[in-house]
Amino acid sequence: MADTRKANKGRSAQQERALAQARAREEAARLKAAQAAKERRTRLIAISAAAVVLVAVVVAVVVVLGAATKSNYDEIARPAGANKAGSIVIGQDLAAGGVPAEGDDVLVLRVYSDYMCPGCGGVERRLGSKFEQLAAEGKIKLEIQPVSFLDSLSQGTQYSTRATLAAMAVAQGAPDRFLAFHAKLFEDGVQPDENTEGLTDERLVELAQEVGVPAEVTDKFADAEFKDWVDYATDQARTQPVITTPSLWIGKSDSKLTLIEQPGAVDLDDAIAKVLAGENPNG
Repeated sequence: MADTRKANKGRSAQQERALAQARAREEAARLKAAQAAKERRTRLIAISAAAVVLVAVVVAVVVVLGAATKSNYDEIARPAGANKAGSIVIGQDLAAGGVPAEGDDVLVLRVYSDYMCPGCGGVERRLGSKFEQLAAEGKIKLEIQPVSFLDSLSQGTQYSTRATLAAMAVAQGAPDRFLAFHAKLFEDGVQPDENTEGLTDERLVELAQEVGVPAEVTDKFADAEFKDWVDYATDQARTQPVITTPSLWIGKSDSKLTLIEQPGAVDLDDAIAKVLAGENPNG
């Protein structure tokens, strides 16, 4: 009888130890699970906070950039004929800032070009006189938009910007000579090759004076008065779906322009007829 009581007592002690160990394991598991849950909550809070900060930063950047774009146009110095698209509007008298033709049958033709771009030179040499003819006849509202996409291809001299600055100075100071100077910079044997230093500032002055720009205007080339405008016009060009140069866009208004897909081979009279008929100029 005594042996039985001892055995029962031994088993009770073992069971208590087992229960205690089980409870200890359960408590350890509970604490581990609680710690893991806490860490997950901490990570989620951190991620959420980071997301909120990122959204705030993006919103702030968008607001600032939007304000900067508006402020730039409203406050920067702009040459004659400048519009919000970044173009120089050519009048029916072929002067920068002149009065263009108006009417339902007058189309907008906007030309994006870079003075270092060989393709732009080809388009200007082939179609430049046609652009002028159509503008003078009142068939198009011609908008010329030089940009500085190719500064990186002039060995550090920023030729695209320098040439565009000179052109803007001419648009402002000698608007009737703007198209002549624009064409001169693309003339075969004048336009520099890509990956060269481009023309010197002195040569830009000489070329402008060759086409009748007075010295009081060329003397201002070094002032870079329209640097902010050149940056603005280039940034505006980058908002287009196709941002290569040359690019020709045609349409019934500034807000309804269609890209001419092969500017080097386009028949402008045919393209105009198609747009007036409500057709795609590339069809």
